[in-house]
This record gives sequence, structure tokens and C-alpha cells, in this order.
Amino acid sequence: MSKLQAFLEKALKEKNRQSSQHLGDRRTYIGASDIGGCPRKAVLTRILPVEHDAATLLKFARGHAAEDLIHGIFQAGGLTPLREMEIRHPVFPDLLCHIDFLFKAKSGRFHVVELKTTNGLPDTPYGSWVDQLHFQMGLLALHYPGADIGGSILAIDLNAGTWHEFNSYKPDEITFNLLVAKGRRIKACLDVGETPDVEPGLLCGFCPYRIDCPAFLEEAFVIPDEVQALAKRHLEATELKKTAEKKVSKLKEDILSFTGTRFKGKSDSLFINTSEVGPSETVDAYVLKNRFPDVYQQVKKERAGFTRLDIKPI
Repeated sequence: MSKLQAFLEKALKEKNRQSSQHLGDRRTYIGASDIGGCPRKAVLTRILPVEHDAATLLKFARGHAAEDLIHGIFQAGGLTPLREMEIRHPVFPDLLCHIDFLFKAKSGRFHVVELKTTNGLPDTPYGSWVDQLHFQMGLLALHYPGADIGGSILAIDLNAGTWHEFNSYKPDEITFNLLVAKGRRIKACLDVGETPDVEPGLLCGFCPYRIDCPAFLEEAFVIPDEVQALAKRHLEATELKKTAEKKVSKLKEDILSFTGTRFKGKSDSLFINTSEVGPSETVDAYVLKNRFPDVYQQVKKERAGFTRLDIKPI
């Protein structure tokens, strides 16, 4: 590692600490992101904290940079939202949230915006995002009873330069009460030193505590709803791909029946060229390995492995 890289990694840790100062000591409360995520992870991050690597810290920094960017855009457009507004539960003060952007209209209407940075925009918001937003709107409703409250999730992909708002959310008392109960369970487990149940989700792949997670040690893993939804879309896309490949093959046959194997032609909008590709030779690796093992050892080349994904309908 170069001196510059070593310096940047050390400075990055300090930058992340400074950017998170407004959140206070997260060991002393249960936040909206904890309640929206896995209870086991929420507890383990407090009793068995891990030191984040540079890649993870850069992702955190990307999120902070996106907040600054969006805030600047709001201001440039003449809007002045409250930023990182802290709201505590009036009965259970250990439960609180920090709202990314809170708008208050002259009419008294409130609108909560939860900002998320992603690599690629999802078609639908993740369940943890929605729960986090519902918890924030619920706390806001407790402090401003009778107020008109709405919320949205703004997902932004800084690499692609794209964003999308998932809008039209309203407070839901039943959902909020369930989330409050979840937050209290997390706090109770922390107080007595127990590990709560696991709630698997899409973010499991980024969890530092996955290696010994009981959910992934089960032989019959129950697939979370949001992962099921992705798997079903994968199946649908695979079927569409098969259909498209058959269609392309038939279209090729029809065109070649007209052009033959040697043809050049054009119209106002396209050009068609067909030509013959001569036969070629290849080496049968199986035969080479069995008949000439010494030669095979000299000419073989390692090929990187890959992760195979099989999805089948039941």
C-alpha cells in the first residue's frame, strides 16, 4: 500500500466519524435503520462491533455525499427542508429516528424524504426501506397528531446519474405499532445480553455477521419475500430470453432463405450482409488429456470459476 493510500484510509475513517456525529452514540438508542433491518445485526453491531474496511467506508461516504448533493439541489430550487431531524418516541425514548429531509408546507402538511444510494435502481423499494420510512412517519404522527403526513423514498445511483422517487406513502398505525414492538424487542435483547431472531433480507449479503447466522445454517432456508420476487422476475426474464432466441433464429432462417449465403444489400434504413464462415478446428481436451497427459499438463490453462444460479418453479 502506498503512503497516499494509507493516509487516505486513515483520513476516511475520521471523515466517516465526523459525518456521523449528528447520529450520536448509536449504542444508546435503537434507530429507524435498526428497526427496518435485521434484529440480530442490530444487536451484534453494538455488542460485537467490527471495523469497517475502506470499501465499506467509501460506500458510507458516498451516502453522505449524496445527501449533501440532494440538499444543495433542493436549496438551488428554492426549497429549505429540515435535515437530519431527530424525533424520539414519547413513551419509549430509546426508539428514535433521524429524518434525512423533512418538508413542512404553510398548510401544515409534512413530507418525509428518505434518501438511499444504490448501484442500479430497483423496480420496487426494498422492504427495509419502506419499514424505515413508516417508522419515521409514525413517530412524526405521534408528535403532530392530526397532521397531514406523507413520505417518499428517493433512490439515487450516482454512478449512472439516475434517480427515482417511490412516492405516496402515508402513516399506517398497524405497521408502526409492529415496528415499535420490534424496536422494543431489540432493546430488551440488548439489556439482557440475548441475541434476537433473524430477519433475512436482500441486505444479508453485506452483513459482517452472516458467516455464523443461524438462518443460513438451516438446511431448509425460507426465502424472504423480496428475494422471492427477484427470483420470479429472473424466471420470467429467462423465459423471455428463450422466446426471443427462438424468434431470432426463425427470423434468421427466413432472411437467409431470401439472401442465400452470399449477399450484400441496403435500404434507406439498414444494410444486410451475409457471408460464409469456413470450417475450423478445435482441440478435444478430453482426448488430449487421456492420450497425451504430459502434453496436456504443459498446455492447459486455468479458467476462473463462477457462481451458478439455478431457479426452478415448484
